[in-house]
Amino acid sequence: MTIVQLSKTTTLPADADKVWSFVSDFGGYASWQPHIDAVEMQPNGDRKVDFARGDSVFDRIASQDDAARTLTYELVPGQPGPMQHLAATFTVREAGEGSEVEYAIEADVPDEMQDMARMGIGADIDGALNGLNSQFGA
Repeated sequence: MTIVQLSKTTTLPADADKVWSFVSDFGGYASWQPHIDAVEMQPNGDRKVDFARGDSVFDRIASQDDAARTLTYELVPGQPGPMQHLAATFTVREAGEGSEVEYAIEADVPDEMQDMARMGIGADIDGALNGLNSQFGA
């Protein structure tokens, strides 16, 4: 297994608290992330994510710090598929009159899938950050 880590940032012309409120709405990601078709929150706080590519996963919030404006979510263990672990973190910071959003993903994938995983994770990060740019007029 190989750990693949990617992180990218974008700067938005919107207040960090406003962006944080939007990003921390864990059930609302399908409205702005183009690779997500639907999100269904489960009674236990997990969420089912249906991807545009046709697969689905269950994930959950691993940690959330509203004061630091950071949210990390992870795959629910024991699901079928090649990834043993995935953790994704959004961090929103003040940046002048606007904000900066960092989106970082770390995944543990089979060695032979690391290049494909890097491309797919990079595309998901780009899509999410582009969705935020569209939402907040950047």
